[in-house]
Amino acid sequence: MRAARLHPGEKRLRIVDVAKPTAAGDEVIVRVAGAGVCHSDLHVLDGAMADLLRLPVTMGHEIAGWVEQVGPEAGDLAAEDAVAVMVGWGCGHCRWCVSGHEQLCLAGNEAGSTMDGGFAEYVLVPHRRHCVPLGELDPVAAAPLGDAALSPYAAIKRVRPHLNGGSSIVVIGVGGLGQYAVQLARVLTGATVVAVDIAEKKRETALELGADHAVAAGPDAVREVLELTGGGADAVVDFVGTDETLALGARIVGRRGIFAVLGLAGGALTFGFWDFPPEAVLTTVHAGTIADLHEVVGLAAAGRIAARITTYPLEAINEALDDLRAGRIAGRAVVTPDRHEREELR
Repeated sequence: MRAARLHPGEKRLRIVDVAKPTAAGDEVIVRVAGAGVCHSDLHVLDGAMADLLRLPVTMGHEIAGWVEQVGPEAGDLAAEDAVAVMVGWGCGHCRWCVSGHEQLCLAGNEAGSTMDGGFAEYVLVPHRRHCVPLGELDPVAAAPLGDAALSPYAAIKRVRPHLNGGSSIVVIGVGGLGQYAVQLARVLTGATVVAVDIAEKKRETALELGADHAVAAGPDAVREVLELTGGGADAVVDFVGTDETLALGARIVGRRGIFAVLGLAGGALTFGFWDFPPEAVLTTVHAGTIADLHEVVGLAAAGRIAARITTYPLEAINEALDDLRAGRIAGRAVVTPDRHEREELR
């Protein structure tokens, strides 16, 4: 089968022929319909996560497709069932896994970094529980749900206790994940939603998706956000993670507010008694749970969340990565191994 793999010492993916996997136990082979292209893939190519990789590896961690084969212990999944694939694969036995937080498993694996992922015709999923049925959802359109929607969903759930009547939430960075966050904040909370981004087009998209306000990142952003939020936001979620966005978040979060960081750009923030508003909380959010993914799929099936998708054939994976780096993708890029032309989906 064809797969786009990262090899030691290289910064571009190579399309190569590899053996098609087979399923044993409760493993599942998924025929990939679509695999999302994520900013974290760029960080991997730039060497930021070298200690987390097992090379060579087939990249791609946002995966959806159709069941191709199941192991004898895989239960009720059947061939041709459409499924979304969980991004983090825990051991299933540690205290994190048994409490439902496989994404925090110390012995876990992740598609596209420690095990082969979805930039291929087929992917081996190590456990049946990591496949979430999609029902009638198009698996190409559903590909981003496993991370681009799942992570913002977990973030909104984390900050939601801070949001009540008259509250506000600021979403920093309204690219692939941030656009889902705007929609989820609108669906799951009654808060005023403020989107912040450097790109005018992304700010316009955020307003179309339900943001109440859109603010240009830059020297006036702090003043504008503080005015819109009455002196500070009850929740801030940063999907960028640069020095600049972290500093922005620390200045616009309100007293007893919460600042959640998901961006992987490598920035740093000084955190001390006088560096943060009184009793404000700083936290990271790492993906979400399998239960969260079931809920995300349910929201997508109900038409409550969606993404603008540009598809690329597998052979154009490096073009997709280049377009993402250059900011030429309006929503989410999805690699489609069984298609041979680029398409725009809504």
